[in-house]
Amino acid sequence: MEKTNLDINIFNNITIYDDNLSDFDIIRSIIEKNDQEDAFYILNIEEIIKQHKKWFAMIPRVFPHYAIKCNPDDTVIRVLTALNGKFDCATKQEIKQVLEAGVKNDRIIFANPNKLPSHIKYAKKVGVSTMTIDNAAEVLKIKELYPDAKLVIRLAIDGESSGMKFSEKFGCKPTTDVVKLMNYIKKHNMYLRGFSFHLGSPCYDTDAYYHAIKLCNKFIETARGMGFDEANLIDIGGGMTGEDHDLFKKVAKSVNAALIDVDPSIEIISEPGRYYVETAFTLATYIHSKKIKEDNGKLTRHYYINDGIFGSFIDKLYGVERTPLPLLKTNEKKYKSVVWGQTCDSSDCVTSEAMIEDLAIGQWMIWKDVGSYTVCLASNFNGFLPSVVLPIIRKSAMKSFLEDVKTLQGKNTES
Repeated sequence: MEKTNLDINIFNNITIYDDNLSDFDIIRSIIEKNDQEDAFYILNIEEIIKQHKKWFAMIPRVFPHYAIKCNPDDTVIRVLTALNGKFDCATKQEIKQVLEAGVKNDRIIFANPNKLPSHIKYAKKVGVSTMTIDNAAEVLKIKELYPDAKLVIRLAIDGESSGMKFSEKFGCKPTTDVVKLMNYIKKHNMYLRGFSFHLGSPCYDTDAYYHAIKLCNKFIETARGMGFDEANLIDIGGGMTGEDHDLFKKVAKSVNAALIDVDPSIEIISEPGRYYVETAFTLATYIHSKKIKEDNGKLTRHYYINDGIFGSFIDKLYGVERTPLPLLKTNEKKYKSVVWGQTCDSSDCVTSEAMIEDLAIGQWMIWKDVGSYTVCLASNFNGFLPSVVLPIIRKSAMKSFLEDVKTLQGKNTES
């Protein structure tokens, strides 16, 4: 590898705090210091680093490529770049953002089976050659625009219990279409790099990883038998959870078991997004209004906060229910509560079934584990700006991080 020549000044936007301060302590200090009223995230850099190290400890053969679509925060990208991370990009802009962070083009996979022509041209211009496909028309498009590209066939495989499944939109059927597509690639003298799949997001069907890897391995054997000697990549996709350690352990066990029989010459990669950022982001929202409604003798508290489904809570539309924590804990009785977003849209309801302590206007609600598909989906609807992200780290963690980066730079120089 080439030396990264990382300038640590790029981390000047990260505020360093004493080790004894909790996330809640830090949030309180931010509010008090800035007379804060706007909602904001704290991005705990320690969580990104911890997840990166945990991955290699549990699935050492699989090199993660962070899916920046999940959360394209610049600080996240810079931290992972400093840790010699690799990246999954799906568009021209994502590729550009990663390259501007100092990432080499061979550390990026263009993981979008159906790409705009201008995006393919840009990938060629900057030398991002590995890209996914799932149909013959895409092969012809790439043949015309980037004939030296390295193609990765995406298989249509879903986990049985996945939150969001993708095979209806992406991938080709393993039983009927994959070999046909391989023959088509052969006919047009294109480079077949390997095979990929994505079981859904989040994926709870851990056994599905085992079977999907085995299937990809068989297709590599088939490809080599057809003369694709360079086929040596299996991409196991994303969908791995970041907040459920026990579930991730099961994923790791399934993946590692499947890889026992996979030849060491075959490169194994993945595209985790939520795994890295889910637990790293905590959102603080301000209660600006409140009313109590009575229905058949039962009281319900209605809170109005300065974020909503057009901002950080768009996943409510996909059935995700979140329950906030009060910044100032009172240990009082909890009451049925509704939390409304800030816009004039009557559907802007963050949660309608929460049990929350009695809170007052001017207090803050805290929402944990909100790093995935929140920041990237926020809009300016109704004139409200997306919540800002404030990166933080403790002193000892920052010291360890910079030492790790220095060590990695030394290894890069030696290799």
